[in-house]
Amino acid sequence: MKTYEVLGINIKDYSVREALHKTREYLSYNVPSVVFFLTKDVLLSASDSDEHKRIIEEDAEITMPATSDIFKAADITDKGREREIDRNLYLKGLLRMLSKEHRRIYLVTQNPGQMTELKSLLGAFENVLQIAGTYDGSEHGSTEDITNDINTVTPYVVFAVYSGNEGIDFISSVKKYMNTRLIVVLQPEMLNVKEDGSVKSGLMTKLSGRLFTRIAGKYKQ
Repeated sequence: MKTYEVLGINIKDYSVREALHKTREYLSYNVPSVVFFLTKDVLLSASDSDEHKRIIEEDAEITMPATSDIFKAADITDKGREREIDRNLYLKGLLRMLSKEHRRIYLVTQNPGQMTELKSLLGAFENVLQIAGTYDGSEHGSTEDITNDINTVTPYVVFAVYSGNEGIDFISSVKKYMNTRLIVVLQPEMLNVKEDGSVKSGLMTKLSGRLFTRIAGKYKQ
């Protein structure tokens, strides 16, 4: 495990092998652990909030960049690690593990469209998954309602899709009360992937990546 800083936030970075080893360990605990996928927008928003920084640094047991451009902002050059991130190898490995061990999962999204995309994403990586339940934003439930529904079916892993700081707030609200072994927070932009598992990106994504690198660079000065 290595650590690096982006926008004043200390990030724990595990290789895929390390992260999957830790994940298997977390699945044996009776309290939930958190895997949080980071994006540029999440880090930019969290940089203005000491509480959100704390949640990323302390409440997330594993932080995983959603795309490798975050490494560029941290001045890290590791081609092997970049390939792991860009090809979504951790997520693929996790789903393979859950499928092989017949672990129940639960899906949470902000709207029905995301739920369709999330099921498609998970199915693209592993088509034999035990989905114990789902909850999307159209049901207009509170985090307490979601937690109660999840605690009824006691899944091993909860996959939740939340944008920006909403994912951080979700973890802050539910981690202590949710009867699951692992909570994996995905970002909406991760739902559309290519055949090799990499997140689709267009010109605007590349431009925003360059801008983010400049902002991160100025923060260090």
